[in-house]
Amino acid sequence: MLSHRDIARALLIESYSDLKAAKVLLDAGVYARCIAHCQHTVEKALKAALAVRHVIVTDRHEVSDDFRQTYSDWGHCEEIGEIATEMEEEGFRTEYPLFGRRDLPIWIPSERYLEKDARDALQKAEHVFKIVMEYLANEYGITIGEAWRPRS
Repeated sequence: MLSHRDIARALLIESYSDLKAAKVLLDAGVYARCIAHCQHTVEKALKAALAVRHVIVTDRHEVSDDFRQTYSDWGHCEEIGEIATEMEEEGFRTEYPLFGRRDLPIWIPSERYLEKDARDALQKAEHVFKIVMEYLANEYGITIGEAWRPRS
C-alpha cells in the first residue's frame, strides 16, 4: 500500500534530480533553465516535507504558504519559506517569453538571466534541499540512496 513516506521519498528523488540538472545547466551556461530547475528542486523538496505530514499538493506549484502553515513548529520554517516564496515569484518568468504588453519589450528569459542569478538560485536550492533531506532522514528515516554533497 502506498504511504505518505513513499510519496515523500519519490518527491525527494525528483527534487534531487532537478538539483543535478540545475548544476549541469549552470555549467552549460543555460542560466534561465538552471533557475527553473532550482525552483523545481525547492518545490519538490517542500512537497516531500508536506507529504510526511499528510499534506499532498498536486494541483499547483506554489507551496510556500502550505509549508509555513504545516511547519510553523520547525525552526527552519521561515527561512525555507522565504526562499520558496522568492523562487515561486520568479515562476514562469524563467521558462516563457512574456509579451502581453505591446508597449514593453518581450521578456526573453534566456537573454535576461545571468550567471550570478543562476549561481544564487543554485546556492539557495542546495541549501533548502540539504535541510529538508536531513530532516526527512533524521525524523522519518527517508533517504534517497545517493550521497548528496553541496557544490564546491
